[in-house]
Amino acid sequence: LMIKIRLDHPEPDFPLLPIGLIVCIWINDTMAYIVGSLIGRTKFFPSISPKKTWEGTIGGIILTIIAAAIFGYYNHYYSIANWISIAALAAIIGTIGDLLESKLKRMAGIKDSGHIMPGHGGFLDRFDSLLLATPFVWAYAAFCM
Repeated sequence: LMIKIRLDHPEPDFPLLPIGLIVCIWINDTMAYIVGSLIGRTKFFPSISPKKTWEGTIGGIILTIIAAAIFGYYNHYYSIANWISIAALAAIIGTIGDLLESKLKRMAGIKDSGHIMPGHGGFLDRFDSLLLATPFVWAYAAFCM
């Protein structure tokens, strides 16, 4: 679907939507971690992911949307509303993807989904958000842009 997004929205010389989706997920993950570390108190599904907090989750989503809006203001290829929508989908659905992958690891009784990337939760942990968010962003791009 990432390839389909690129083919259906061929920006001049740059895969803007696929890269934008990846950057939104990265911003959400990073900001949720930072906000959660600084002010996080209220656990968010502690049985699945004990370190996640509501404050971190909401902070990550808000900061991702703000970053996308700023980018949309300066990039005139797509509207600010489109970037805000993509950021919201990436952040919200990406978080659900992360929780789903954590639940699968808990059900399997393992800490990491592989040994290729030690200390990062395994290979799947690097792509869990992207795997779930991509179909939603594809649908948004296909039907709303």
